[in-house]
Amino acid sequence: MGLDLTSGLVILLMGAPIALGLAWYAWCNRRLPGALAFLFVIPIGVLWSLAAAGELLTAGLQDKIVWSNLQYMAKAFMPVAWLAVLLDYAGHSWWFKPRRLMLLCLVPVVTTVLFWTNDLHHLMRTEEWLDTTGPLEVLGFNWGIWFWIHMLYSYAILTAAAGVTISVCRSSPPLYRRQPLALLVGSAIPIVVHGAFIFNEQFGITWDYSPVGFNIGAIIIAWGLFRLWLFNLAPVARHALVEDMTDGVIVLDNDDRVVDLNDSAESLVGKQKRQVLSRPLVEVWEAWSQVAGSCSAQTSRAELRLERGDDTHHYEVKWSPVRRHHDTLGRLVVVQEVTERVLMEESLRRQALTDSLTGLPNRVLFMTRLEDAIRQARRRSDAIFAVLVLDLDRFKLINDTIGHLAGDVLLRNVAAKLKHCVRDADTVARMGGDEFMVLLYEITTGRDLLPILDRIHEELREPVYFRQHEMTTDASVGVVIWNPSYDDPEDLLRAADTAMYQAKEDGRGCHRVFDEEMHSSLLRTLAAENDLRASLSRREFSLAYQPVVDLKTGKVRSLEALMRWHHPRRGVVFPNEFIPIAANSGLIVAIGELGLTELCGQISRWRSPSCAAGALPVSFNLSPRQLKEPDFAQSIAALIAEWRVEPDRLIFEITESALIHDPQRSRQVMRELRNMGLHLCLDD
Repeated sequence: MGLDLTSGLVILLMGAPIALGLAWYAWCNRRLPGALAFLFVIPIGVLWSLAAAGELLTAGLQDKIVWSNLQYMAKAFMPVAWLAVLLDYAGHSWWFKPRRLMLLCLVPVVTTVLFWTNDLHHLMRTEEWLDTTGPLEVLGFNWGIWFWIHMLYSYAILTAAAGVTISVCRSSPPLYRRQPLALLVGSAIPIVVHGAFIFNEQFGITWDYSPVGFNIGAIIIAWGLFRLWLFNLAPVARHALVEDMTDGVIVLDNDDRVVDLNDSAESLVGKQKRQVLSRPLVEVWEAWSQVAGSCSAQTSRAELRLERGDDTHHYEVKWSPVRRHHDTLGRLVVVQEVTERVLMEESLRRQALTDSLTGLPNRVLFMTRLEDAIRQARRRSDAIFAVLVLDLDRFKLINDTIGHLAGDVLLRNVAAKLKHCVRDADTVARMGGDEFMVLLYEITTGRDLLPILDRIHEELREPVYFRQHEMTTDASVGVVIWNPSYDDPEDLLRAADTAMYQAKEDGRGCHRVFDEEMHSSLLRTLAAENDLRASLSRREFSLAYQPVVDLKTGKVRSLEALMRWHHPRRGVVFPNEFIPIAANSGLIVAIGELGLTELCGQISRWRSPSCAAGALPVSFNLSPRQLKEPDFAQSIAALIAEWRVEPDRLIFEITESALIHDPQRSRQVMRELRNMGLHLCLDD
């Protein structure tokens, strides 16, 4: 072997610092495949090395037997521990279930017990003596029958471990094949050395150098760890790679060479894995040139378009770095087909300016034309125009009693009647629900509007027939005539909306022209809106909790969270004063978010067992505007997760008006909230 016992002793004593270094590295990378299991190998190896050194350094037969027994405790369990490392490294850690682990450890446990009780049965060593032929006294012995059973079992486990390593080596890309090779070579050295000792008659070896071989192998593995970054790019990427994903997944190194890819990516690239591994992606996939520029521009996604025969397929390409600590090892590229989404978006863009039910311009197109009218009126003094906002009377009753289909028929008829009442140059649009908008050009005074308004009321009162039902309606109409004081289209719509609500208050089925009194009221409302916005930025809102008491038992059943506005000048403002203004201005959404965040935080703080409110559900009023938010349910789920609030602690009160304005959307959101475990009730 070319290695005397003194040199072997030095290598054995070096095992401790080597093991500490390996343990530190494995702990720092404990989340990576194989690293955590490797932590269990290290103390076994340390015990093996120190016990071997102890055997060499102690004198006396019995002391050496004790140290030898300690060695074989480590030797017995090392094959199973090493198999666990390699299975975890190869991504097969699922195989190590507790029952299987206990079965694998059965022979090592029996071996350990038999070594320590050898004097009773001599199944491990039939004879023991001190061998003084070398520079140091060593333990000499003849093997018993169980030792050979133990050896066959250990080599069977190590053969399985070697098979796993070879499999990983064969499946790894050529660039990263040195990683599993370092494992294979490092683990093979102590096996070969131990085999040479077992068959010492052929090799002339009188002492077991396998712990020395283990330390040499550990040095090679350490070199693999620090030089080749074992447990890094390929295993991490393989750990994240899901072969049965429908999305294409490609792992690239820092030079954009292909490290790994799944079956879906092979189909996209049009080449087999062996044809693309270790090659630059741009060379093996021509379409990659479409997004390569985006990759270098520090973005994280790009669109990809591929022509396949007569079909066009659209893909979204996302990439993210694969990192180890602060080092970037490569990139993980995910290619997801989004053809259906792109086609849907194109269809939506075509329909973006049109109301699908009535065929009228929608709010977006109406606002564009209103902006054009304002610009033209500022250039020409005679280009005066008027804006009408109409809200159908009795529409909810018709919709609820006869059905939604009847409501749709009525809306289409109203659209046709309104177009018939105005000139071709004017614009009739549907705002949404049962609200319509009209832009009338070349209007000088309110008198010019009277014939048009009378005609609108007359037409709308004409019955519409649906099956055997006769449907009649009218409209509350708000009118505003432009003057230079209006700077923004929203100001005009707000004024017309104010006049429309005044018409509703005055008995419906009539029209009201926005005047100075309404203007003053509007200014007060705008001032209140500005105060609300400022208070939102300063977070001048809080929640007060009102107990809900069961009159029969006198016990508190729940709490109701009520919003309070702490106005810097007016003091505490109650909800009935500011909620309507917030609802009309859209600020109710931000106020609601603020209240929900505070509510979830408070429930989380009440979680203490000593807190009386800890188990009480809390109700909170939701506004119709909040239910219309596209991501409202997701935001609630995020708040619950962030504050770790039990869903059954929350009761959301929903007003009837929320169900009236957009029943389909409201039902969808309510269904999502119920699926989260939240309680819902109707607020009267």
